[in-house]
Amino acid sequence: MLSVTAIVDGCTDSDETPKPPWGQRKQAYIDRISTASASVRLVSAADKLYNARSILKDSRQLGDTVWERFKGGKEGSLWYYRSLVEAFRKAELTPIVEELDRTVLELEQFSES
Repeated sequence: MLSVTAIVDGCTDSDETPKPPWGQRKQAYIDRISTASASVRLVSAADKLYNARSILKDSRQLGDTVWERFKGGKEGSLWYYRSLVEAFRKAELTPIVEELDRTVLELEQFSES
């Protein structure tokens, strides 16, 4: 069993100072999530699900202005969440990953309208 510290470290996209550029950090996180421990994947997927649901809720209220909050903007953020779903699925298909996939799909569809 991993310690809480190890799980938190596994869910962090970078501990470097200064942080690498956004795209580089996100790609590195995506690349390692499929081989992370089950505990790290579970906590990460739960965090990403919460975040995706929050973005979807805010998108319904604010429209595309919601994307101004994110360094990746609309296109980069949607790419990041879809890529995470694929990385999680590569490791293991779980109910939380299925729910993340449904939420990201809904976010993608809403963002197209």
